[in-house]
Amino acid sequence: MPGTVIQAKTKPELTAKKKTMTTGQTYRLKLNGVSRKTKVKWKTSNKSVVSIAKRKGNTVTFKSKKKGTATVTAVYRQKKYRCRVTVQAGKKKKPAADHPVLNSRDVTLYHLSESYKDYIKYDNNHLREYRFRVSGTKKEVRDWEISGEDAGYFKITDYGLLQMEWGPAYVCPCVTATVTAILEDGRKLTATVRAYSEMNIYIDRLFTEFEKKYITPSMTTKEKAEKAAWYISATSDYEFYNDNWYDIFLKGKGDCMASRYALQYLCNHMGIKAAACRNLDEHGKTLVYADGRFYVIVTGFNEPKPRPYGIYEINGSALEELAEKNNFDLDFFRQ
Repeated sequence: MPGTVIQAKTKPELTAKKKTMTTGQTYRLKLNGVSRKTKVKWKTSNKSVVSIAKRKGNTVTFKSKKKGTATVTAVYRQKKYRCRVTVQAGKKKKPAADHPVLNSRDVTLYHLSESYKDYIKYDNNHLREYRFRVSGTKKEVRDWEISGEDAGYFKITDYGLLQMEWGPAYVCPCVTATVTAILEDGRKLTATVRAYSEMNIYIDRLFTEFEKKYITPSMTTKEKAEKAAWYISATSDYEFYNDNWYDIFLKGKGDCMASRYALQYLCNHMGIKAAACRNLDEHGKTLVYADGRFYVIVTGFNEPKPRPYGIYEINGSALEELAEKNNFDLDFFRQ
């Protein structure tokens, strides 16, 4: 009739008649022109090349399996609609590189005692601890180990955090050890670790400042040792039962044992052979070898600063007796 629009029915047609894929891919194919709920039969001509993954009404999802060709067919009302699928070999994935490495193979830590952190100046950039990590592999770390003569200064957690148990002594300012990461397949990665003491660094700096201020090239060795005894007695008070020689310089107090070791290390820093008497009865005595002679310097008197000190030459049987009581090797001094 005039004015009436007649709309032709849409013929069924696949969304693709040809499809190129690589192995392992999936593709969704639809038969247009029919209802979504219409029963459509889907099949593949070669299941080893293209397999049907999901069928739902007028839609199918298929997957490419290996290199080759196959035809995916939709059958609707006894009519067939075909899509030719060409499957190409996909690029083979390269195996992941397996080259495990530690994030560092040389680490330096600096120990800082809580009891002294308010008394010394130190570099805030110095590491107190370090976290080791392994990269370049999917293997896990089975164990972390610390070995070496100085291993006891360090500890490491089961997740690779390296920390200090305590700081090195003044006579051995640097300690070293080896950290080993053992992977689950048995491979081992190693790193060298070393540690210093912030307190020792500070003491060395203080000793250097003492030399610059009080020691001159014209002084004899004996005069230098006497100046060191004066400095200790003038800058520290006597404190009962405090034999920590560090406290003489850091806290300005200590007993006679602390004073004699403080003198020993200050003299040693200047290149003077000196040794604190180890025998407890030798109150405040330090044996010093200066200008070819032996002297005993006595510090640590029980008085407030400035405290007195004394020095006298010792030789003969008195020297031999002192050496025997304190287990001194006199040849060491003369070398």
